[in-house]
Amino acid sequence: MIDDPSSESTDVNLNEKNLDGNATIALPPDSESSVNDDNVDVKDREVAGTEEKKEKMLRPLIAKVPVKEAADVCLSFSGCGFLGSYHFGVVSCLLKNGQPLVSKVSRVSGASAGSLVASLFLLVPDKLNDGLNILYEMADELNSLRLGAMTPGYYLNEKLIKVVDGFLPEDITPLQERLHISVTDHKTRKNKLLTSFTDRKCLIDCLMSSCYIPIYSMGFKGEPPCIDGCHYIDGGYSNNLPDFEDMRTVTVSPFTSVADICPSDDKAFFEWNMTVGSQHVSVNMSNIVRGAQALFPPKRAILQDYYLAGYKHAFRYLQANEMLKRPEGTSI
Repeated sequence: MIDDPSSESTDVNLNEKNLDGNATIALPPDSESSVNDDNVDVKDREVAGTEEKKEKMLRPLIAKVPVKEAADVCLSFSGCGFLGSYHFGVVSCLLKNGQPLVSKVSRVSGASAGSLVASLFLLVPDKLNDGLNILYEMADELNSLRLGAMTPGYYLNEKLIKVVDGFLPEDITPLQERLHISVTDHKTRKNKLLTSFTDRKCLIDCLMSSCYIPIYSMGFKGEPPCIDGCHYIDGGYSNNLPDFEDMRTVTVSPFTSVADICPSDDKAFFEWNMTVGSQHVSVNMSNIVRGAQALFPPKRAILQDYYLAGYKHAFRYLQANEMLKRPEGTSI
């Protein structure tokens, strides 16, 4: 088990310097707020999606390959709006405790908020803390507005771009063909994975396309971003959690689902599942609450709880798959 450190600071302090290790991290303080996601006090139980049999039915055959035996691995982050703090927690844990897994990563994919985390992870992992704090600040601002993101004159995508815009370098060569951004063709509603970017501006446009929700993101008169003559909207409409057939994919989602790293809710007498943007998720009250919080952010303390949940779920995934490597001198 990892210890639950406490701190007077409300900001999460990540200082990962690169993907190759020697990273340090300070987790957010315990909060009195409660998210019904293992109650995000996070009960100590195995978290690896739903039953193995169901996962084999809903995922590509290559998902049967133990991640420890895979030569190359893809990390895939679902679309989840403001619950992207969960992804930040997962990535922070992997960078600190999962170098055996991180060293195998040759591809990273994401939809919507997941694509933002994916881009920071690949290019500037030392800036993850900055991106996370901007996400928190956005939530604080929206909670101060009576109509939230629907406030006249408030354009969410203009704010959301700040999560990455101030940190991504001009040289984006390291992510060419490695970053897969899920977007939806506005006209055909078909999915497309964008993997090649002419320059930094093109990358930003692709990321904003993956996050663009009509009306919600840029108001009633807003138009979806245009890339190479095509208008694209949120990747969550068509493929909310890319899962590849040619590479073992470690899927991450803050929703109870068949993802590798995700919450595990108490099962109801009848367990229902549904497909949302090609992602198979459980139908329960906890996921309904999460869906609402993804678009209408809860208070910062609850988003910090999601961060902590992501960290702990990733930690247990590493343990279960024998890929945990703690920094020297750190107790488990």
